[in-house]
Amino acid sequence: MTYGLRNSLIIMGVWIVIVATGWGRFYLVEDAQIAGLSETLTEKEQVLKEHQELANNYTNLSKEYRELKQEVDESAKLLVKARSADAVYNNLISLSRNNAFTYFNFITVDSTHYDNFGVLNFDVSGEGHYRNLNKFVNSLEYGRPLFNIRDMTITPITDVDNLGRVQYSFKLKSLFDRDSIFDDYSELPMRPLPVYTHNSFYPLIHDVRENDENLTNIEQSRLISVAENFVSIRDQNGNIKHLNVGDRVYLGRLQTVDTSNNSATFRLNEGGILKNITLVLQ
Repeated sequence: MTYGLRNSLIIMGVWIVIVATGWGRFYLVEDAQIAGLSETLTEKEQVLKEHQELANNYTNLSKEYRELKQEVDESAKLLVKARSADAVYNNLISLSRNNAFTYFNFITVDSTHYDNFGVLNFDVSGEGHYRNLNKFVNSLEYGRPLFNIRDMTITPITDVDNLGRVQYSFKLKSLFDRDSIFDDYSELPMRPLPVYTHNSFYPLIHDVRENDENLTNIEQSRLISVAENFVSIRDQNGNIKHLNVGDRVYLGRLQTVDTSNNSATFRLNEGGILKNITLVLQ
């Protein structure tokens, strides 16, 4: 073998080793790194997409945050400014006015002082229209001062002259500010009170009032004439009464007049029992 051929073979072998090493690194090492970087890139793109969505929704999210914060701020309770039983009583008097008025008794049970606040406990009892009591209690519950109502009892008054009224009692806890932790604030509710809809304590069936006004008792009267939206009736005392549609009678009103059938229909409420009575011209 000549010297030149030998050198050529050596150089060729070196090139083969270099090429094999480069190929092996590219396909065995670099390819694995590329795959790992591709996976990382996919994850980063997903994170970027989420961040872009948040950025795009920033205005809506910021608005929602402000609305929620405002709702929390408006619902937040603060220590009561009144520091004595007399001041708390005056506070209750101010809440129990107009359509929240009820008669109530107010008894101080005990008082406890802590570092920055104190606790006053009271027994409250009274009587009034349920609608007014509902607003009075809601004013306490939804107002800013930190009052707590518990052990409440409500008893309806079934006397016919006091229907809709109730007797009530509850225990009231007042957590008051001893060291002026909070700035002065309005004690009125920051949000609308729940809408009163129904007196669940109103008796479904009850006695009826006596006919003190001497109104026409339809069940003891007789129809004597019929006209358009107008009737004449001989009442329980033998007197002739003229009634238009909507006029009052004992326990109800004249509801409709039917000239074609010579009849009149009255809507009565007999102690919670609703009934229609139709008189026909004889």
